[in-house]
Amino acid sequence: MDKKHHAADSSAAPARQRVAQRVPHDKALRETLRQLASRQVQRLHLVPPLTLEELRSHARDILKGMEDGDAYLDFTTVLVGNETWRDTLAAIPYERRVLLLPQCLRRRDQCRAVMDEVGLLCEECGSCAIGRFQVAAESLDCVTLVAEGTTVVTRLLEQGRVDAVIGVSCLHVLERAFPHAAAHAIPSIAIPLYRDGCDDTAFDEDWLEEILHLRSAKGWAGRVNIDQLRAEVDGWFQLESLHRLMGASGTFTEQESLAWLATQGKRWRPLLTACVYQTLAGGSEDAPVPLQVRRVAVATECFHKASLLHDDIEDGDDFRYGQPTPARRLGMPIALNLGDHLIGEGYRLLGDSGFSAEQQARMLRVAAEGHRTLCLGQGAELRLVHQQQVFTTEHVLDIFRQKTAPAFEVALRLGAICAGADESVEQALKQFSEALGVAYQIRDDLEDGLGGEDGLSRDRRASILTSLAWEYAQGETRQRLDQVWQAQGADEASRELLREVCLSLRVEEKARQLLEHHRNEAIRSLSGLQHSSLKGLLRRLVGRVLGSVSEPGAATS
Repeated sequence: MDKKHHAADSSAAPARQRVAQRVPHDKALRETLRQLASRQVQRLHLVPPLTLEELRSHARDILKGMEDGDAYLDFTTVLVGNETWRDTLAAIPYERRVLLLPQCLRRRDQCRAVMDEVGLLCEECGSCAIGRFQVAAESLDCVTLVAEGTTVVTRLLEQGRVDAVIGVSCLHVLERAFPHAAAHAIPSIAIPLYRDGCDDTAFDEDWLEEILHLRSAKGWAGRVNIDQLRAEVDGWFQLESLHRLMGASGTFTEQESLAWLATQGKRWRPLLTACVYQTLAGGSEDAPVPLQVRRVAVATECFHKASLLHDDIEDGDDFRYGQPTPARRLGMPIALNLGDHLIGEGYRLLGDSGFSAEQQARMLRVAAEGHRTLCLGQGAELRLVHQQQVFTTEHVLDIFRQKTAPAFEVALRLGAICAGADESVEQALKQFSEALGVAYQIRDDLEDGLGGEDGLSRDRRASILTSLAWEYAQGETRQRLDQVWQAQGADEASRELLREVCLSLRVEEKARQLLEHHRNEAIRSLSGLQHSSLKGLLRRLVGRVLGSVSEPGAATS
């Protein structure tokens, strides 16, 4: 990629000038606030990435008692974020950084730059600061962009072209960009312009000069490339690879078990195990996952695919992944046995992984705890179905905590154990997994939706949509839903009734609010984690697993 770049994306701030001065024009005051932010970060050992809520809380502490301090809350919030990332960014090689400069720095009456279909092509004429800093950045091999938005930078990060951002922008644009930076856990330092808007702009050039040359002898292991790792994980589940790894002898049960294991799926569990291991082990980005870890990661998928076999039998489902289930195709006894076989294979892989006796004991304990909790959750759901009881939202969320969250927890904790992490890391992963698992299952219910028979075939089971519909319905509508609940199966009339109730009561909107609550809980659970790379990985995985949304509390204007 050419180091000289131009501006593209223009999700920029509106031209309307903001009245309030939010960036101190006085250099001494700016330096004082920077020093206070640095002390706050060092004193409290703050580990990035922090949420916007956390950054603002620390900024308020810094400004407490300061005359006119409230006027500089946003600026100080940026400073705290900068200081949390400072050491990380300093360790990242120059060629893995991008300098982001705004077009509004140019002097329109003197600028000789031309615009192409991409954006501004700086001529480095010297009439503004853009050319000087572009030359300085390129001399260090930094990528440079003259841009007003985040799309181009996000694309570079997703492609693995850069690992950190140094950005000059107005506070308004920084507020808008924060959710994107947070979702990608981007090491970044921002230099705010003195005023919002696109005219008569300036910034602290000495500050940018300092940040641009930040360098540390500390090594940079790089960020785990999730897409690259996913491709590697998918390769493990080709039949030929599974036969080599599992050492199958070719019996009917082994053949059918491996065929089911190779069947399509999202494969989140083995990917999570591999991601956590690679992050904590700090190995080369291009190095394949070690065989020992691969065995453990495949074990998590064995457990998951076994649970699906048993779940389909217990729920009477005939199709999964758009194909007949093994129970329908081969009969319930054979499908039940295949599930039992995969559970045994999972534990065998853990026992034969090659890790130390202590690590294997921890792995077996974690897997057994997860297996036990899943069965308790499935049992609770089956009991309510058998008794034809209505699932309240509380019932549903408890079942999600027991049935879905343990699979994430086992996968994440096993990856940490493989990397030799201590139990404090495991505890943080446990809390994170509970919130993530609940949010994931709510999202799954929302994806199933109410539009078709498959989505509504869950009306006698734990579904957040049906439980919310029942709880918010009143009078005759509640009575009609009770009748649907007691009915043996869901015919088209009952499905249509439930769709109408959900639409009239805005149930999907309420479910999305619950999803966001548990997403935010997952992010907040990371606040005490003292490993920046792992914290950043988990923050990125929230977006990957649940889809991207705005950072809680972030500006959306």
